[in-house]
Amino acid sequence: MNLELYAQLLSIVSKKIITHICGSRKKNLISNPKKFWSYFNNTKHNSPNSLYYNNVCYENDGDIANAFDDYFKSVFKPSTNYDINNEFKSNCVGDLVKIDSVTYDDVVLAIRELKSSLTVGVDNISSFIIKGCAEFFIYPLLILFNLSLRSNVFPYAWKQIRIIPIFKKGDAQDCRNYRSIAILSPMSKIFESIIHKRLFHQVKNLISPSQHGFIPKRSTATNLFCLTNKIISSFQIGSQLDVIYTDFSKAFDSIDFGILLNKLHGLGFHVNLTDWLHSYLCNRSLYVYFNNAVSREFSGTFGVPQGSNLGPLLFILFINDLTSVFKYSECLLFADDMKLFSSMNSNDLDCLFKWCTGNKLHLNIEKCSILSYTRKSQPLNHVYKINDLVLSRSDSVTDLGIIFDTKLDFSQHINSMVSKAYRKLGILKRKTKEFSSEIALKVLYYAHVRSSLEYCSIIWDPIYRNKIEIIERIQNNFLRYLLYKKNGIYLQDVFSSYLRDTFNIPSLCSRRDVSCVLFFYKVINGSIDCTDILSAINFAVPARSLRNQGSFPNVYSRFKYIDRFSLYKFYKTFNKISGELDIYHMSPTVFKSNCFQLLYA
Repeated sequence: MNLELYAQLLSIVSKKIITHICGSRKKNLISNPKKFWSYFNNTKHNSPNSLYYNNVCYENDGDIANAFDDYFKSVFKPSTNYDINNEFKSNCVGDLVKIDSVTYDDVVLAIRELKSSLTVGVDNISSFIIKGCAEFFIYPLLILFNLSLRSNVFPYAWKQIRIIPIFKKGDAQDCRNYRSIAILSPMSKIFESIIHKRLFHQVKNLISPSQHGFIPKRSTATNLFCLTNKIISSFQIGSQLDVIYTDFSKAFDSIDFGILLNKLHGLGFHVNLTDWLHSYLCNRSLYVYFNNAVSREFSGTFGVPQGSNLGPLLFILFINDLTSVFKYSECLLFADDMKLFSSMNSNDLDCLFKWCTGNKLHLNIEKCSILSYTRKSQPLNHVYKINDLVLSRSDSVTDLGIIFDTKLDFSQHINSMVSKAYRKLGILKRKTKEFSSEIALKVLYYAHVRSSLEYCSIIWDPIYRNKIEIIERIQNNFLRYLLYKKNGIYLQDVFSSYLRDTFNIPSLCSRRDVSCVLFFYKVINGSIDCTDILSAINFAVPARSLRNQGSFPNVYSRFKYIDRFSLYKFYKTFNKISGELDIYHMSPTVFKSNCFQLLYA
């Protein structure tokens, strides 16, 4: 055997295989860039060979799976009994919320909206199969769904859940540094999707406007804008705004079924619907899947189902009455993430603790913190207590992914964001050495670098040139990499404007400006549903017609924080082009395109 010839052939075949794999990945990237990142995340975080839990080391995959089982099971507690014949049911405000049946069109739409995936649950059926054979599943599922609603019984087979441990951060051998991902039956997802739509349509007006989590047309951006607006208002009158950031321990996993169902009944849920939800929640069977090893099964007796469509809505309805216990304070919620502010009174904090105790939610008082927003050099350090424990003070806090500081400066957030973006860009460049497609590289950059640089930009958008340039350097770095991929030459000294024009990528600064205008366009046109933001917008109504009168008032101030505030930035930016744009009748796509052309053409 000619070993030298064999080595040459092996090298040629290996290169062709690598080229083929890279080519197929590049094709997939354009349609699904998440595949790229999930692949490399998996290579970064390999499963541990050993695991510690309760000071015991486990090395066998089966033992590790059982250790995860014990850890995830530890958060569950026995729920309050829900007696279907109890006296409480006679006090219902009426059968306002009910679902009698589902229709053929409901099932068709739910299957169409189901995400296609090859991942299988306990039933070994993937959503990919169901979507591909939808015509054969529609009628059987329609019959099963309606039978379930008539009998008030959720199929047990759809309550079996596979749990996958996902590493968060810290020591990879510590069981407590993992969170659980639930793999549900796609049949259950289809059914829940239908029920969720029907339920939300009936209860949306009952949900507090302070809640921004898992609500259509609301987001982290709307939540943080409402807070920022309060802070700016206090700055303008020379006042101080104290904000208490709360911390609930495993709130979604701690929901008591009995308390939840009684609350739903009090909201007007029909008895048949609460009985069906009781069946849906109770007697769920879970097991941990780790490296092809399966743990012991355990029963979920607490908490809304993870990974479900109904879970977040049920949690929001559970926590909904919390906003009504405060007499002096205002609050903002994003699911279980809550902050209190304005005229805080010790009675309100007592009410918060009492509500948590009565609803069996654990409040981590040690992790609750206070941030005093003020422009003064010496803030007033009022002492706040919960259950006689003094709350700690902070100079900064991470709120829904944005780092807030007492001066509302956001320098700390920008520095942290830029550092993380450079790390992501470095990974992208290292893992795409074999890539040559400009489109594929752009898709990756947009999805995993630029997106992180634009998250909630209306909150932290800087006005100082040095901060703007720090952010732009990341994109310039990527553009030089693109030029290198195109020409094979890495040029350090090249104008950023030339690079942007060459690859048709606008500056990050211009994108933030347009994003700000588009955000308030959506508020005005109802695409963002937040009355607090809409009421904050002032429209310019001149006493007489003027040629160059803008649609919104011009706000002048000697304070830079006013110029940075997104609402006033919107006024200033939109007034430049208000004569050329119809903010009330243009579609979002046309409006955004015209904004770019008018502002930066």
